[in-house]
Amino acid sequence: MFDQLRKYAAAYAVAIGGVVLTCWSSWNVREELQSSHRREFQWAASDRIESVRAVVDQGLDALREIRGLFYAAHELDESAFSAFADPILQRRPYIASLLWAPLLNAPRQEPSAAVIGGAPTTTAAVNDDPLGSEREQLTRIPVVLAASRAISELAKGVDLNTSSELAALFARARENGKIAVSGRMTLTRPGRNSLSVIYAALPIYAPASPQSSPAPEGFVLGVYDIEELLHFAIKRLEPRGVEVLVRDETTGDDAQFLPQFLHFYASRLEPGATATATGWLPEQDENQPRMVATIRVGDRSWTVTCVATHTFRSAEAFTEAHWSVMVAGLLFTALLSFYLVHSRREMDNRSRLAKTIFEREELLRQLAETVDVAFWAINAEATRLEYIGPAFRQLAGDEVELDGTAPSLLLDVFAPKDRQVLSAAIADLQADGGRFSLILPVSPDCRGQRNLHWLRVCGFPVRSPEHGLSRIVGFCEDITAHKLAEDALRDSETKLRTLFNHSPDLIFTVDEQARILFANRPLPHPLAGADDKRSELALPAHIRDAYLDKLRQVFAGGQIEHCQYTADDATWWEIRMVPIGSDNAAKTGRAMTAAMVVITDITENRKLQWQAIRSARLASLGVLSAGIAHEISNPNHAIMANAPLLARIWQDALPILAEYEQEQGDFLLAGLSFAQARETISRGMADVGENARRIQKIIGNLKHLGKQDHGHMDELADIAKILKAVLTLLDARIRKESDCLTLALPEGLPPVRGNVQQLEQVFINVIVNALESLPNRSCSVRITAGLDRSGSRIIVRVEDQGTGMSDEVMAQISEPFFTTKAESGGTGLGLSISSSIVEKHGGRLRFASNKGSGTTVSIDLPLIKEA
Repeated sequence: MFDQLRKYAAAYAVAIGGVVLTCWSSWNVREELQSSHRREFQWAASDRIESVRAVVDQGLDALREIRGLFYAAHELDESAFSAFADPILQRRPYIASLLWAPLLNAPRQEPSAAVIGGAPTTTAAVNDDPLGSEREQLTRIPVVLAASRAISELAKGVDLNTSSELAALFARARENGKIAVSGRMTLTRPGRNSLSVIYAALPIYAPASPQSSPAPEGFVLGVYDIEELLHFAIKRLEPRGVEVLVRDETTGDDAQFLPQFLHFYASRLEPGATATATGWLPEQDENQPRMVATIRVGDRSWTVTCVATHTFRSAEAFTEAHWSVMVAGLLFTALLSFYLVHSRREMDNRSRLAKTIFEREELLRQLAETVDVAFWAINAEATRLEYIGPAFRQLAGDEVELDGTAPSLLLDVFAPKDRQVLSAAIADLQADGGRFSLILPVSPDCRGQRNLHWLRVCGFPVRSPEHGLSRIVGFCEDITAHKLAEDALRDSETKLRTLFNHSPDLIFTVDEQARILFANRPLPHPLAGADDKRSELALPAHIRDAYLDKLRQVFAGGQIEHCQYTADDATWWEIRMVPIGSDNAAKTGRAMTAAMVVITDITENRKLQWQAIRSARLASLGVLSAGIAHEISNPNHAIMANAPLLARIWQDALPILAEYEQEQGDFLLAGLSFAQARETISRGMADVGENARRIQKIIGNLKHLGKQDHGHMDELADIAKILKAVLTLLDARIRKESDCLTLALPEGLPPVRGNVQQLEQVFINVIVNALESLPNRSCSVRITAGLDRSGSRIIVRVEDQGTGMSDEVMAQISEPFFTTKAESGGTGLGLSISSSIVEKHGGRLRFASNKGSGTTVSIDLPLIKEA
């Protein structure tokens, strides 16, 4: 690890320094852009705040202008008021209405169309507090003059003092003598959308009275559309992505009746933004830059909050400049680091290449000096010997001088005739550029050799792109031992072929496609054509598929396989398939190159085997015959003779007993009532007949066991049925040897293909051996059957609690004529024949035993393969 660190120290330093400088530069550029962003936002926000302040002031100045009109004119009618107010409304579209409302104390006094600038003739002028006394609850402030933008709700004659909010507004205006502004109020307009407005009231006093007088003549009232006011103030500015929130922050007695939120102006770049239900800014603007300012509106304080939206941009062309700096810096750093690493690796590669060349040269030198092959090289014209290996001394003698350059040094080891052959091969190589390989005998005159030696001389052209053939290289190898071995092998092959051709068996070799490579004699079934080499065509049609399946298993698993078949002439043949490998099988990746097929006539062997199986079967039947004759024959005859007679006697006695029951009443037979006895005896008679039939079935199974076996292997064998039949046959023997024998069979056990009688013989032999191994009747035998994990084979296990077997007995248990019961008449063929039968069924017979702890015999049989 540290070696690599030192090796690439420069690249690491450049990479780390470049990354640090790039990140610092990117951060610096980003901070500058953010600072510029904040400054531009402050400028934009200041513009909007000042614009709102200016528009609000202009709107309130309209009231002062009208007050000046009242002070200048002694009389003011409706036409003069409209002529003065309409231009104001046109210049200030956010003013919804301008009104003049006098202060009247008389509850039924009607306002006049003209107002005199002098003091009013009502008692309001002499009352110190007309709005605070009980009489002031009848004070009216009706609209006398109005200039409006189609707001009919504030038409002439409307009493403004009926609203508590406006009454509080008029009270503040009288108290301060200046403009009083209300909070946000909703002006309902039938048939149209309601407006969010504020009211501003300016008291008008008589010209001769001071403004501190508590009783003004009336009020100049302005109605302002808040939404239009803010739009008029901000729409003149350039859209920059800034939102404006206006709130009324005035505290006072009436603050609890008016909402603080006035209006939210969404940026024209984000027209869908709205304020929250509580009047605060939208949630997406919570963390955005903002600027808050407080402005005076009459006697109230408004806060104007400007917030930069996500669309607010400054220095648009350089917004992502810091990322560009970072990407460019990282890219340059990566390229420079890659260049340094690449340069270092190139230096390492050159160093390794030089070391490899030196090692190869040293290896070639050692190879030339240590191997028995003599390498040589001559120039393209064959006039100069450029190199000859040290091993050449073993061919030409120790006294030869290898420093010579004459080509004759290479040619002199051969006889004159062979020299000409070698010279001609070199000349052909010079002409056509091909290689040559010659096997030449060494001249007997060379080193006085008595025995004949052979050399393989090979030559190869060496070409260069500029000059064509540049030199000729080759080697001389002593192949005397190989030559002698080849001759001996040829003689051995001749002898082996003689034996092969005269073998009584048919032998041929096949490849993976089952094509015949060669055969020792003509095939029993000639092939269809001369070019048809399919080996399965040499066999009967019914065995070809099985033969091809076994052959594929040979090539796949590398194991010996065999199968048997019957010919049309009732002869039996066995096919053995043996895999054939080669020395270079591991190099080529193919485990098998061919397979040898041996077809042997086993008719005589089959006949002898059948006879042995029948003899063993008859021997087993002979062992059982005495017990069967004593246990079955005599009792069954008595039962068969007496059962019908007893049944007829009972049937004849039933009417008499029934009549007696009717006359005498119910009576007892063997402690049972007549009705119970009649049913019990009838059922007992039926059981006697059934047991007699079972005895006949046992005798039938015994006869089946002795039936002639023709050796067919294509029967469907139900293992469960076979085991139950065998236990029926061995019932007497089981009762004699053990009190506990159990059979555990699963439901739906699939069948196997084979010979039913032979399988019965196997199970009889195994179970009898298990019974005979029990030391006393209290020991048990357990028989189970089931499928293996793969579900392709049935395993039958016979477990006994007998004396077990030693390792010496286990080693010879399946050998013919080996027995441990020679004194009791054992032949030693039972397990040997059973093992042979199981193998012919494609299964295995296995034994597991310990001395003194019992034996377990496993019979493994394959299931029927579906097509």
